[in-house]
Amino acid sequence: MTSTVSRERLEAAVEHQRAGRFQEAAAILQELLRAAPRDADLMQRLGVALAQLGRPEAGVPLMAAALELQPDRVPVLLNLSRALLALGRAEDALGCCERAVALDSGAASAFRLRGAALATLGRSAEALANFGQAARLAPHDAGVLTDLGVALESGGRSRDALTCFERAIELDANQSLAHQHLAKLAAGMGEHERALASIDRALALQPQLAALHSNRGNILTQLGRYPEALESYAIALAIDPANLDTLHNRAMALSLLGRHPEALRDYDQLLALDAARASDLLGRGAALLALGRTAEALAPLERAAALLPQDGEVHVQHGVALLRLERYAEAVASFDRALAIKRDRPEVLNNRAVALEALGRADAALADFIRAAVIDGTAAATHVNIGVLSAQLGRYAQAASSLERALAIDREDPAAQIELAFLHLRQGYFTRGWPLYEARFRVPALAVAPREFGAPRWSGAPPLTGKTLLLHAEQGLGDTIQFCRYLPLLAERDATVVFEVMPALKALMRTLPGAVQVIGRGEPIPPVDYHCPLMSLPLAFDTRLATIPHDVPYLAADSARVAAWRARLQALPGLRVGIAWQGNVQVERLIWARGRSPPLAAFEPLTRIPGVSLVSLQQGEGLQQLDASPFRERIFIPGEERGPHAFVDTAAIMASLDLIISSDTSVAHLAGALARPTWLALSAAPDWRWLLERSDSPWYPTMRLFRQPQLSNRWDIVVADLVKALQARIAQPAH
Repeated sequence: MTSTVSRERLEAAVEHQRAGRFQEAAAILQELLRAAPRDADLMQRLGVALAQLGRPEAGVPLMAAALELQPDRVPVLLNLSRALLALGRAEDALGCCERAVALDSGAASAFRLRGAALATLGRSAEALANFGQAARLAPHDAGVLTDLGVALESGGRSRDALTCFERAIELDANQSLAHQHLAKLAAGMGEHERALASIDRALALQPQLAALHSNRGNILTQLGRYPEALESYAIALAIDPANLDTLHNRAMALSLLGRHPEALRDYDQLLALDAARASDLLGRGAALLALGRTAEALAPLERAAALLPQDGEVHVQHGVALLRLERYAEAVASFDRALAIKRDRPEVLNNRAVALEALGRADAALADFIRAAVIDGTAAATHVNIGVLSAQLGRYAQAASSLERALAIDREDPAAQIELAFLHLRQGYFTRGWPLYEARFRVPALAVAPREFGAPRWSGAPPLTGKTLLLHAEQGLGDTIQFCRYLPLLAERDATVVFEVMPALKALMRTLPGAVQVIGRGEPIPPVDYHCPLMSLPLAFDTRLATIPHDVPYLAADSARVAAWRARLQALPGLRVGIAWQGNVQVERLIWARGRSPPLAAFEPLTRIPGVSLVSLQQGEGLQQLDASPFRERIFIPGEERGPHAFVDTAAIMASLDLIISSDTSVAHLAGALARPTWLALSAAPDWRWLLERSDSPWYPTMRLFRQPQLSNRWDIVVADLVKALQARIAQPAH
């Protein structure tokens, strides 16, 4: 190749190759090689160009042929080694490197490539030694230092690797791979801002590399900058839409942002691509839990637990699902597995404690709550849990101490405030309790949302003469019946009293004495000067034990309905006794309300007392127990005629009975408000309004309280006391 034209064409090919125009370079070199088919230099140059074009399988034979003609050319050996590595032929590549090192022991690139071949073959210690030798021979080569850093990083020598990457970047600020690995190491060390700066420099050099955008999203997620992370993941997925790891990481960021429907969409897509990815099964289950779709969450979480038996988080989420489904024993087992993998996780201990309490294992539950507080004493919720359960166990001093500790951590914690209110009120400390009871509007579990009426709230101080005051019922039916007693007192202050109630109570509330205008919830509210939530009236009136408005009756039964029901019930022999057993099921799911209602079966001994006729006063929840009861025929069931006038008819039935026996239900409150003789069956840890130990109620003078023994769940003892009392009453001579 001696002609001037050939030399010019070769120079043009070399220039194209240097500029990255490999297609143009290859075309010229092929043309020249056709003219000189035995030219070893053209062979190896074309082989390199083809390898650079991504066609190493075409380049390798040309470089090998060039070596047959000129076997001792180190650059050709190294180029062939690179192409063989690209083809996955690491052993052959290593052989080329060995020949190159033997020919030139001072060639840094030979040791560098030999290190790469050895690393591919898993011979990491030898690879590191070769990269180190390359760096000693070429201490100012940024690429060599980067390769050495990668080898050191793989060997767990993060600090040494970091030094290599930093030096490589000093030598060549455009060393993208060094920026990428420096970012990875910095993130692993918790230096996320530094990691972000490095990944941004790498992206400036390679903006079309999807992995860099994905890694940037990961770093931003670790920084808590989730919206920016989502932008980076979106770019990465636009470049590489099928990358499962990026899609998974985006789903996690969406979950952390609370955008669970979108996270679920990503998890569904991931599992459609690979149904066996345990991390995505876990993520999908967690997203479904966050969306309240607990039953659906269980299946993916069970599959994830089977695939990842040593992953504690899988068992935690599985346990939470089981807990919500009220499969308490299985939930405890899942939490046990999570704690076996990683002990002393406060959130797991708290969840296990809730499940244990539901299983009746209160002491074990309390031990878990206390252990969680020992591990992390800064969590107010844990101290609240200790306070609630301690109160349930009758340990009131411990309960007060724990709740005060919760408030020391967070003075405005509504859960701690309301639980301390319950504790004070239960002990009769009304002055302390009523102000704290206002926290109920900020406790999600109580579902009492504050309402606005375009009028100021009445606190008890402003005079009401000539003013219109709106009272609005806020919680349960029993609460409304108990506290409506204050309305006649307001009417006595020359106020126009408007009372908004649940539609089911509207007719009954119209029997209140005094001028009280009763409207149903949802009906138009007239213009008012003040408003007040019904259960804030004790605070407004500064109610103490001695000043409870206890004049009864303050509600009345309709006389016509009384006559009708009396006629129907007249045929029942002996003492006519109404019974109700089941309160609000949803409320009783809460720890502090658990166990209030006995099962109907517990009342069975009452049905066998001669001279007693039982009449069901149960409404709504609990009626299914009666339908399935083997002693159903021993209880008179008034039927469904009561319909929308249930409470009005119940009041009329009560007026026709000799006695009412009930658990803590709205029926009991109605009986007390009507001044009917009422016996109330209470759990060992009753609601605050029944106070402690006493057998009477300052709220209802005609009520007698029958309590479980302290620290027991013995309804049989309560019912035995009721049976004795009933038998004694029957034995009394008639007046």
